[in-house]
Amino acid sequence: MTLTISMQTILFILAILGCMVLVALIILLKKLIKLIENVDNLLIQNTTNVGLTIAKLPTILENVDAISDNVKEVSEVAVDIGDDISTAKDKFKTGIVKSASLAVKAKDHFKKN
Repeated sequence: MTLTISMQTILFILAILGCMVLVALIILLKKLIKLIENVDNLLIQNTTNVGLTIAKLPTILENVDAISDNVKEVSEVAVDIGDDISTAKDKFKTGIVKSASLAVKAKDHFKKN
């Protein structure tokens, strides 16, 4: 069983496929043009806001730098305070131990008498 397809049929199918691709490209280009127009309109409507935002960016970046420096300083102080608290805790613990031993010695002393 053989199937023969004429050259005219192949050319007709290719022509239909070409037309379909052409229609798809036209639709794609129309949507792309509409998107570009919307972006352009958006930029035109917000030109003032975009300009003000761009003008404020250096100040904002300076503020961010200052805040990051402050955070660094605060973290350094927090580490120092943590060390001081640890030292104070150790001294308090030593004082409690010494007081307890003195109390035991005093108790023993008064028991003997």
